Amino acid sequence: MAFHALEKLINLQDGYKRAFKIAGQDVILVQENGRPYLLANTCPHMGVSLNSATLLPQGLIRCNAHGIEFDLESGRALGPLSSMLECLQKFELVYDGPNIGVDL
Repeated sequence: MAFHALEKLINLQDGYKRAFKIAGQDVILVQENGRPYLLANTCPHMGVSLNSATLLPQGLIRCNAHGIEFDLESGRALGPLSSMLECLQKFELVYDGPNIGVDL
């Protein structure tokens, strides 16, 4: 495993969203309600990128392709498709001094 710095902590704020490609993996770093999350940059519904997804103040992310909302904490889909969809793939964030990143 190797640490990959993604962003300086000072740059994170609610509504932050930025995509990265790390070790061949497309990921997206988001922050909502004071908490950062690192997700696979793909919606489990149809594999659409989350680059244009909307962050919602309730701790949700809405895929704009079909309007499906996911809870950022659990990764679970909400609504009528919730039992049929996989959860968002999440990665554990690592803090290194003034940076936030991931070990991949």
